[in-house]
Amino acid sequence: MNRTLLSLVLLSAGLAGAVSPVLAQERAVASTHAAASVSVPDPARQITDLAQKFRAGDLSGLAQSVVPPEKWRAARAAYERKRAEPTTEEDRARFAEKFARITSADAVDQFMADIEPKLARARPQLPGALLMGFGAMAMAIDSPESDLTPAERAALKSAMPGLQRWANGTDFLSSATMRRAVGRIVDAARSTGITDIDQLKSLPLEGVLERAAPVFTAAKEAVGYYGIDLDAIAATLKVDVLNLETATARVRTTVTVFGAPVSSEHDLVLVEGRWYDKDALVHFDEELDDDVES
Repeated sequence: MNRTLLSLVLLSAGLAGAVSPVLAQERAVASTHAAASVSVPDPARQITDLAQKFRAGDLSGLAQSVVPPEKWRAARAAYERKRAEPTTEEDRARFAEKFARITSADAVDQFMADIEPKLARARPQLPGALLMGFGAMAMAIDSPESDLTPAERAALKSAMPGLQRWANGTDFLSSATMRRAVGRIVDAARSTGITDIDQLKSLPLEGVLERAAPVFTAAKEAVGYYGIDLDAIAATLKVDVLNLETATARVRTTVTVFGAPVSSEHDLVLVEGRWYDKDALVHFDEELDDDVES
C-alpha cells in the first residue's frame, strides 16, 4: 500500500510522458536547438499523437506507436509463431473454461465471490496502511537518500494534500464500487465478440488489440469509479522540449494531479524517424528477449 501511494502521482506523470494522454499545447524549442529542429521531428507533436490515440481507445495504434517498427515487427513475428502452433482439444477446452467465466450470466457474481473475502480481510488494515503509506511518502520527500529528483520532490510535496484528501475520501474496498468496476470490464470483454480460441487465433496481432480496445476503455472507466479521471488529468498536460539533438531529446511533462502540477523529465531517442522513451525501450528489449527465449 505504501509503495502504491508513493507511486501514484509519479505514475500519472510518467504515463503522460510515454503513453499517456496529451491535449496540451506544443512548446517551441529553444533557439539554440532551432537548427536541429529543422531535420528531426517534434517530440511534443508525437506525444500529442500518442495522447489522441490513448483518449480514443486506439489500443493497436498506441501499441505500434510506443515501440520502433523493427521491434514491433519482432513482436508480431513472435506472436505469429505462437499463432501457427497447432491447437489441441486440451487448448480449446482450457480456453473455453476460462472464457466461460467471463461470458456466463453470473460472471460478476463469480468474480465477486472470489473478491469479497479479500476485501473483508483488507478493511480492518486499511486505516493503518494509509497512515503508513503517507508516512513513507513524507519520508521519501524529505530524505536526501531517495531517488526523487528535486522536481519530483517538489511535485509530490505540492500534491500530497490533495492526495490525502482523495485517499481518505475514497472507499477503495467498497463492494458496490468493485462490483460496478468488475461489471463494466466483464461487459467490455463480452463485447469483443471472441467466443473460442480458434476465433482468437484467426486474428493478427493488430486485430487482437483492436478487439481488446473496449476492455482498455472500460479499464479507464473503472479507474474513474475510484476518483481518478485519466482523461481529465491528460487534458491538463503540457510538454516542454528541453533539449533537441539529431538523435536524442529531453522533455518535461507536467500534469495537474490532485490539484497540483506534477512534472517529470524523460530522455528520448530517435529511431526510424520517431521518438521513443529511452528507459521504456530498454524494458521492451528485455521483455522481447524473454518472449523469444520462451
